[in-house]
Amino acid sequence: MHLYRAVSEAMTVHETNFFRDRTTFDALRDHILPKLIERRRSSRRLRIWSAACSTGQEAYSVAMLLREHLPQREDWDIRIMGTDISQQTVEYASEGTYSRPEVNCGLPVRMLLRYMTRSEEQWQINPDLRAMCDFQRRNLCVSTAGLPLFDLILLRNVLFYLDSECRTSLLTAAHHHLAEDGFLVLGEIEQAEDVTDLFQPNDSAASLFYRPRKIV
Repeated sequence: MHLYRAVSEAMTVHETNFFRDRTTFDALRDHILPKLIERRRSSRRLRIWSAACSTGQEAYSVAMLLREHLPQREDWDIRIMGTDISQQTVEYASEGTYSRPEVNCGLPVRMLLRYMTRSEEQWQINPDLRAMCDFQRRNLCVSTAGLPLFDLILLRNVLFYLDSECRTSLLTAAHHHLAEDGFLVLGEIEQAEDVTDLFQPNDSAASLFYRPRKIV
């Protein structure tokens, strides 16, 4: 492992859990995902980006909500991309295997039994749910080149770890990769006012949801 990657692994905070920040996921369930599903009825295609995905719980939580809204999703093309600077966490997320303490933190029992399978003291994300998610290592402050256009970008609990230049660069990249009618989701103590001409608050939930501004 190169020195730079070793340092980034050591400095990165990997705290996460299923359905972290309940108000955010309530808003996703009740407002944002239903809107996106209705808007994509004709194309039946959804692209979601869980930036700084850590060990994958956020991406899998969104996948569970989508399965709740679209129980018969065979005719939908849904991809959830998870990215993180840490190779170790990306590999952990891809495996989709979690300990008892991890699944006991935020994951409703009903969803645990529906979307995961127990193997001794661990729980494995079911194959159909894992197939919805792709994970890759990516340093968001260096490049987002090659990423597609997304309907929903979750960039939560990231900005306050970055300096002003990197925050501005990352929000600019998020605007570039977000559909005109898509949504950006930040953490509960973060704001997109670093780049005030690119995003505007969405008038729905108490959580921080933003819509991209059109740049003339």
